[in-house]
Amino acid sequence: MGAEVLEKGVVLKAQDGRLVVGVRRMVRGSFGRLTVRTTKLYVDDSRRMATAGDTVVVQFTRPVSSSKRWRLVEVTRKAESTAGEDHDA
Repeated sequence: MGAEVLEKGVVLKAQDGRLVVGVRRMVRGSFGRLTVRTTKLYVDDSRRMATAGDTVVVQFTRPVSSSKRWRLVEVTRKAESTAGEDHDA
């Protein structure tokens, strides 16, 4: 059986070789109310491909460190950056 692959995770924090990816899921409460829960995954990004705000695909793997159990497969959508734009209003 293959390893579990999660799509559409959003990078919450990007550090040196490590990402924190948030995966959202819907949970039904006791009175039928839907609540959004976010699961944090610690992802190994040794090639430093992703930045904060990117949408990524991650795959479950053997433990890389004490917290990292996932590895980055690909970046599906890059975050829109507004740092390089001129604001001459």
